[in-house]
Amino acid sequence: MRVRVKLFSLLREAVGTGEFFVNFSGETAGELWEELERQHPALAPFRPARAIAVNRHHAREDARLSDGDEVAFFPPVSGG
Repeated sequence: MRVRVKLFSLLREAVGTGEFFVNFSGETAGELWEELERQHPALAPFRPARAIAVNRHHAREDARLSDGDEVAFFPPVSGG
C-alpha cells in the first residue's frame, strides 16, 4: 500500500522533511513507524513518546492502515 506520512516538529527535523509518501507492506501504524525507523534511524529515540494520527484522528500503534491513508506522527508535547 502507499500512505502519506506527515512528521511534525522534532520528527520533521530528524528526517529533513515533513511530508512524503511511503510504499509499505505492513498493516498497522506501528509497523509503519518501524519501517520509518529503518529508513531514518534518527527517529528511533522518539518511539516511546510519539503520538499517532490516522486520517486526522488520534490512533494507537495497532491501528490498521489502508492504501491512501494519511499517517501523522507527533513528538511529545508539553505546555506551561
